[in-house]
Amino acid sequence: MNSINQMLQQIQSLLAGMTPQSRLMAILLTAGVVVSSLFLVQGATTGNGTMVYLFDGRSLSEADLDKIEFALSKAALRKYERNGNRIQVPVASKDLYYKAIDEGKAVPEGMGGAIDAAINNPGFLESTKTTEAKHVAGRLKDLGNNIKQISNLIYDAHVTYDEKREGFSSKKSQTATVAIKTVGGKRLAMSQQHAIIQYVAKAFAGLKESDVALLDLTESHTTMISNDPSSIAQARYYQVKREQEELFRDRAERLLMDYGDVRVDVNVEIDPTLNEETDTLSYGDKPTTIQSTTSKKDATNQKQTAGGRPGTEPNALANKGASLNNPGTPDQSSITKELVENDKRVTGNTLTRTEKAGLQTLRAAFTVSVPFSYYQKAATVKWLALNPGKLASDAPPFTEAELARIKKETETNIQLTLTPILPKGAAGEDKLPKVNVTDYLDMPVPSPPLPSTSALALAWLSESWQTLALFGMVGVALMSLRSFARTAPSSNDSAFERGFDLPLDDAGDIDLSSLTDEESDLFVDPPNSEDPPKPRLRTTGGDVKTDLTSMVRENPDAAATLLRNWISGSN
Repeated sequence: MNSINQMLQQIQSLLAGMTPQSRLMAILLTAGVVVSSLFLVQGATTGNGTMVYLFDGRSLSEADLDKIEFALSKAALRKYERNGNRIQVPVASKDLYYKAIDEGKAVPEGMGGAIDAAINNPGFLESTKTTEAKHVAGRLKDLGNNIKQISNLIYDAHVTYDEKREGFSSKKSQTATVAIKTVGGKRLAMSQQHAIIQYVAKAFAGLKESDVALLDLTESHTTMISNDPSSIAQARYYQVKREQEELFRDRAERLLMDYGDVRVDVNVEIDPTLNEETDTLSYGDKPTTIQSTTSKKDATNQKQTAGGRPGTEPNALANKGASLNNPGTPDQSSITKELVENDKRVTGNTLTRTEKAGLQTLRAAFTVSVPFSYYQKAATVKWLALNPGKLASDAPPFTEAELARIKKETETNIQLTLTPILPKGAAGEDKLPKVNVTDYLDMPVPSPPLPSTSALALAWLSESWQTLALFGMVGVALMSLRSFARTAPSSNDSAFERGFDLPLDDAGDIDLSSLTDEESDLFVDPPNSEDPPKPRLRTTGGDVKTDLTSMVRENPDAAATLLRNWISGSN
């Protein structure tokens, strides 16, 4: 505290000993230093106007942008700019904005951020069910964040999931719902809705697409996918049709870039067959022997007939006499021959299997709309080519016949350009042109009104007031210096040379008693005086300036005392 008081006293003493001009100059210089320091601090804080995008310019959702703006407003950071789905901040204070966003819990979560947080932050003595519930909640939150990235129309998305086991069965029934809110009340395309349902269904094992419901909170409309194969095939058909139309449109627009703002519409016909597989089996006219077996067998049988008289009596009675002299030949004899041949034959056949990819593009047709101003520009370019050295403003008005000729040439050129990219039609198809060219009247877009002079002046003042204030302070300081220079004491020594208009005789009345012996040697007593001797200035015969100069050189203290007494005596 004493040091502060001493410093204040020194400043007060310093100001008291200064002239009014010096005081004003000191105050202005001090104010200039303070203001310049403030400007430097502000320039370092704002980064000298250099802006940078947060999160490396990543496109953010509407919900994330609203959260970030709320967090920045809460932290009183207002020097940001919202450009579309991105936010710009001063480059020098980017860390302050990141800190405010983090403290406001408005950091956009990336892919897998919620599930990572659930896994990396387990609770103390946390049960298994609680951990599983946290993992499911984190997965649902990540699903919602990923769905918001599908389209800029989705403002927010929320996913719920539930499962239930019936009795002691191992099977469980699963259901999931997706609630979305769109921007401006716009409805998502059917393909985008189906993509969301399919994505959620694949996120959970065993979950069917028919068990996922998509609710549009803006229109109060619920979308579900049926298990009917025909509906699935129909959805696939329209998806392929849209993809093919976009492909043809992109190719056509790239080829017609030189024609200006050309509008291209495409209609594609798709073969509704999802998949085609054909098997053809044909047999040959003559079989082919692949194995032959032959078996041959010869057999001879002989049988003799008993001799005697016919009848019952001779034959019934036993032991009759017989003649042994002539046995004779057998009455029965047979010879058997057997030949067996086995042939194994196969009839020749041909199996042909053909598999074709389904949903092929059969036909495509273009409708091209050319701006009418293109014909004017094309006619002008041709006229300049035929009239070198002329300007476009020198071109005469073109007649309808000339414009019609250019229009016909343009139509022919566009048809020749787009026909090669069309699929080849089948034999017998119509010969109508697949590329229809028309034109539209492109109205000039009214230019936005220019800002008024007062608005421009106010904008310039709002951006440059600091610089103007600094230049104003510099001007005031220069004016003060000029005034101080005018009021500065003159370097004219005429008064000093005249001895301040004091007669030499009056110098004898100056009291020099305070001088020391050495200092009094410079003065002499007045001659012929009855009064007590008084010291007088010893002159050397020259002027007072020379005497005083020699006095200052020899004894400065005596000269100062002399001048002080002189000045006090003259007052």
